[in-house]
Amino acid sequence: LPVPIAVFFLLYKERMVPCFNGSSHPLLSADELALETRPGDKDELSTAGQRPHIAAGHEDLFSCCQSKNFRGVSFTYFAVHITGALVLFMTDGIVGEYSGFVYSYAVEEPLAVVHKVAGYLPSLFWGFITLGRLISIPISYRMKPATMVFINVVGVLITFLLLLIFSSSVVFLFVGTASLGLFLSSTFPSMLAYTEDILQYRGCATTVLVTGAGIGEMVLQLLVGSIIHDRGSYSFLVCGMIFGCLAFTFYALLVFFHRMYPKPSPELDEASPEKAAVPEDTGQYQR
Repeated sequence: LPVPIAVFFLLYKERMVPCFNGSSHPLLSADELALETRPGDKDELSTAGQRPHIAAGHEDLFSCCQSKNFRGVSFTYFAVHITGALVLFMTDGIVGEYSGFVYSYAVEEPLAVVHKVAGYLPSLFWGFITLGRLISIPISYRMKPATMVFINVVGVLITFLLLLIFSSSVVFLFVGTASLGLFLSSTFPSMLAYTEDILQYRGCATTVLVTGAGIGEMVLQLLVGSIIHDRGSYSFLVCGMIFGCLAFTFYALLVFFHRMYPKPSPELDEASPEKAAVPEDTGQYQR
């Protein structure tokens, strides 16, 4: 509870809560966190501080959802958002449902793993996710984000297929768990980097992708838990295989829409609904 209360307080002080923005004073008179000013700009900043100042994206909590920001935008712009969010919906959902139910799957028939041994499976899974994220950092310097996402999605699909084929092998269950952790580890950051390369976005697209991933992690756990309760533990791997196929399908659609998406140009870049308002020639704050 302290975290959402503190966030609400900051939103209130920054006048970002639509119903409670009458009497409070903003904490910052200018967007000092997003802009580095030169020494010669101090006078301009002090003058701008005397005028009513509203930073881009600060005037409303839901400003990125306003229809005026999307006039003239092609349908592929929305398609990239949706398919990218659906890929993360499936992959993060697999992370949640696998870590949540692999223990239950292992202790049931036909594997009937000892409870103490089965308890190592979630730890193994999260351990290899951590290891995979460390390994993916140097790999990302040499490999494009789209290629990394492709390898991850295909790796998840193949791993679930092998888990289904060798469903009676305890040894391969441990090997498959480690393999899934490696392939799922860098899917989320690679997808963010891939969509950023396509959209050149600043803010709202991140919200769509993170929300899709969070909802997937919540919904798929609930769905798989209900299916296991009704159909038995073997459905755990079947659900994972289905989710892996869906993730690959949505990734293929994302690549398709990427090829249809218009390449950025100076004119389109200025008119982009995700373009943040920045000074023309600050000489600073570069990627």
